[in-house]
Amino acid sequence: MLDSVMKSLQSPGALYASGHYEQAFAEVKEIWDGLPRTKLEEPNAYMVIEYAVAILLRLGRLDEAHTWAERSLDFREKRHDLGEAEFLIAKVAYEQGNLEEARQLISIASRKSDGRILQGEDPKYRALVRNPAEG
Repeated sequence: MLDSVMKSLQSPGALYASGHYEQAFAEVKEIWDGLPRTKLEEPNAYMVIEYAVAILLRLGRLDEAHTWAERSLDFREKRHDLGEAEFLIAKVAYEQGNLEEARQLISIASRKSDGRILQGEDPKYRALVRNPAEG
């Protein structure tokens, strides 16, 4: 059964899938703002951050995406610190053209996850770690 956060993300997920990115982000922000002050204790609150970052990247709002991605750092311990936060920030850094920062963060995320974090991801991230001159 879906918890309340995952249920609430269905609508912005559908909006995103249909190309309504601004509306999807507005709903994600509303969900985030509606979470209790103790967001770390809220099941799947981290997923709201991931949705926000994905939407903001699609919209090209990179500075805002970076701000949202940094929020993920607070969830590292709660999510067993498998490199998700670093990888989320690395994706934004990559799009911002900060390839050295992205490479460092991807390396950390890969190490923490024993390489699993890169499975199913865009090959450009793996290539960046293999060959820092690429990007």
